[in-house]
Amino acid sequence: MIAHFEVIEPLKKYLKGRLYSFPLSVKSLPEVVDKEKITAFSITSYTIITDKLLDYFPKLRLIVTRSVGMDHINKSACKKRRVVVKNIPDYGAHNIAEHALALLLVVARNIIPSFYQVCQGKFSYKDFMGVGLRGKTLGVIGTGKIGLELIKLVKVFGMQVIAYDVAKNRQTAQEYGFNYVGLEKLLKIADFISLHVPLLPETKYLIGEKELKMMKKGAILINTSRGAIINTKALIKNIKKFRAVCLDVIEGEENFTKNNPLLKFNNVIITPHIGFFTDDSIKRIGEETMKIFNSIN
Repeated sequence: MIAHFEVIEPLKKYLKGRLYSFPLSVKSLPEVVDKEKITAFSITSYTIITDKLLDYFPKLRLIVTRSVGMDHINKSACKKRRVVVKNIPDYGAHNIAEHALALLLVVARNIIPSFYQVCQGKFSYKDFMGVGLRGKTLGVIGTGKIGLELIKLVKVFGMQVIAYDVAKNRQTAQEYGFNYVGLEKLLKIADFISLHVPLLPETKYLIGEKELKMMKKGAILINTSRGAIINTKALIKNIKKFRAVCLDVIEGEENFTKNNPLLKFNNVIITPHIGFFTDDSIKRIGEETMKIFNSIN
C-alpha cells in the first residue's frame, strides 16, 4: 500500500495511492488508515522522520521525499529497518533560480514600498531610487544546479559574478563566465549575495555573526536554500546594515507566526517557501515520485 502526505490540490492528479493533506507525525497518526499495511509513502520536508515514527510502519520499505534535501529524515534509522530513502534531486532548478532573481529585482527597484505608496494615493518616484544591476557584483554561494541557473540568468543583466563552493567546477566557471573566490573575499566585495547550499552539519549557520559583519553595508542578501544556513539571531543583530534581506526560507518556518521577529524590519522580505512552487515543478515532482515508486515495485 502506498500513501502520500501533505498533498496539495495541484499535485493530486499525478499521485496514485492514499492521499493525505497533512504532514506525517506522531500527532497525525490516528488519521492514517491501515498504517501497518503501508509499504511506501512520500512526504515533504515538513515531515520529520524519526526512529519513533518508523515504529508505526512495520511493513515500510520505501520513503520518497518530494524535495531535494533529506535533512528531515533519520537515514540511520531507515537503514536499520532496511527502508530505502529516495529524493527528487531536480524538479526544475530554474524555478528556484527565477524566484531568487525575482526577489533580487523586487528589492533593487523598490517594487513593494513604491506600490504601497501608490495605493495610498501618492504618485512620486522621489523616495525610491533603485540599484542598477549592470556592473554590480553578485556572489553566489553554492554552484549546484540552482546556483548555476541563477548565474546564467543574471549574465543577461551584465552583472559580474563570483562564487564560492567547496567543490569547484573550473570548466563550468569558464563556460558560464564567473570566478571562484574564497568565502571571505566574496562576502566582502559582493553587492548581492545569494545562498544555494544544502543544509548539512557543516553548512548550518554558514552565515553567522562573523560572516554577516564581513558583508558590505547596503548589500542585498537572498536565501532560497534552507533557513538554518543563516543564524537568525546574528542576522537580526546586523540587519540594519543591509539594503534588503530576502528570505524564501527561515529557521523554524513550520512554526511561523505573525510574531516572528524578522517581520519587524522594513528591509526584510519573506516569502513562504514558494521558490519551487510553479506549474511545471509540481508536474515534475508528481511524475518523478510515481516513477520512483514504479521502479522499486
